[in-house]
Amino acid sequence: MTKQQLLVFSGAMIVTSALVSAGTVMGGLWYMQNQQQTETVEQSLFEKFSLPFLFEQDEPKNGPSFHELEKIVLSVKGNRQTHFVMLELAVETRHPDRIASIDDYMPVVQNALLRLFANKHYDDLQQDGAIDTLQKEVKDTLLLAFAKTDLVRDIDDVLLTKYVVQ
Repeated sequence: MTKQQLLVFSGAMIVTSALVSAGTVMGGLWYMQNQQQTETVEQSLFEKFSLPFLFEQDEPKNGPSFHELEKIVLSVKGNRQTHFVMLELAVETRHPDRIASIDDYMPVVQNALLRLFANKHYDDLQQDGAIDTLQKEVKDTLLLAFAKTDLVRDIDDVLLTKYVVQ
């Protein structure tokens, strides 16, 4: 290849490269302009259709949610014999997704309630208003048991859902 052919070939490559670059820039600008127009047309088309299950997200519940705990059976002292108490509890929360791990803490719940009922007598559990007093004591006991965990901030209330003394 001669020097003159090399210069012509190099010049042709530079011109071709400049044309390709210019074409790419111009094509990109044209695409972006058409894309904006297409998006506004698509938005107006979709606004005419009502498909809420596709476009609307569920808002978080503002009302309470309840998470039931495992049944707990405890013994209490009586005058002549030992009696048994069966409790079913539910935790009231406004953050059910964050409270789901409370099931992993059932040994903590059982231990706290075992300690609470260790000092109870059968006659105390049979008095008028015993359920209200017991519910408050159970709530305070569980909140104290969960005080060192992040779960305590998500527990709004503790409810007795079943209470049987035998």
